[in-house]
Amino acid sequence: MGKANKIFYGWWIVIGSILVIATIVPSVMALANKFLIPVTTDMGIKRSTFSIGNAIIQAMGIILSPLVTKKLATGNLKKIQSSSVLIYCLVYTTYSLAKKPIHLYITSFVLGIAFLCATIIPISIMITNWFDEKRGLAMSLGLSGVGIGGFILSPLLTIWLDRYGWRKTYLIYAVIMLVISLPVSLFIFEKSPEEKGLKALGTEAVNKLENGPIGDFEFSISINKSFTKPFFILLVLGMIINGLINTGALGQFPPALEGLHGSTVAATIISLYSIVGIFGKLILGWINDK
Repeated sequence: MGKANKIFYGWWIVIGSILVIATIVPSVMALANKFLIPVTTDMGIKRSTFSIGNAIIQAMGIILSPLVTKKLATGNLKKIQSSSVLIYCLVYTTYSLAKKPIHLYITSFVLGIAFLCATIIPISIMITNWFDEKRGLAMSLGLSGVGIGGFILSPLLTIWLDRYGWRKTYLIYAVIMLVISLPVSLFIFEKSPEEKGLKALGTEAVNKLENGPIGDFEFSISINKSFTKPFFILLVLGMIINGLINTGALGQFPPALEGLHGSTVAATIISLYSIVGIFGKLILGWINDK
C-alpha cells in the first residue's frame, strides 16, 4: 500500500480516545449511580451519603482543571495520562472493599485527580494537536465514547450487579477499564504529530490561510476584558446549565427508575439516553467545522 493511501495517524488517536472515554468516563457519569441502590442497601446508608462521593469527583474537576491542563500541555502527556489510567483503574477496585462512607470518599478523592489526568483533558489536547482540519469532527467522534460506553455497559452492569453483587461488579468494571484503556494509552496515544515525524491534518491549508489577508487580522480584546463580554458570559451560563442538566439527570433518574420499574428498565433508559448523546456530539462537531 502506498504512503498516500495510509490512514492518517490522527484517526488512530480518535479511535483510541473513543475506547478510553467509553470505558472510563461512564464510571463517573452515566453509570456511577448504577451502584447507588445496591451499595446503600448493603451498607445501610442514605442515598445522599453515597452521592457525596460523586460530588467529590466533580469537585476535583472544578478545582484542579486549570492546573492539570497546564501540566499536560507543557509536560510529558503520554507518561502522565498512562500513569493516571493505571492509578484510576487500581484505585477504582478499592470501592469493592468499602465498609464505611469514608472509604468511598477517600477513593473518590483520588479518582477525581486521576480522572482529570486520564480522560477528557489529555484527549482534547491530543486531538487539538493532531487536527487543524476536521478538528470538530475528530473531537466529537472522540467524545462520543461517553455515549457508546453508556449504551454498551449499562445493561452489562445490570446483569453483573444482579448476578455477582456490587463488590465484584466494581472489580469486573475496573479490569475492563484497565485491559482496554491502558494499552491504548501506552501504544497508540501520542501528544502531537511531531513526536511521530508527522504534521497535523490540514496544516498546509492553515498555513496558506495565515499567509493571506485573513491571517493579518488581530483580535483586539484581551483575556481580562473578555470576561465581561456577553459571549463569555453566555458561554459560562451554557456550561453551567449543561452541567446541571446532564449531571443532575444522570445522577437522579437511574436510581429513581430502578426503584420504580426495576433495573432492566433503568438500564434500557440509560442506554437510550447515551445513544442520543452520540448524535448530538456528531452534529455539534459538524457545525464546528463549518
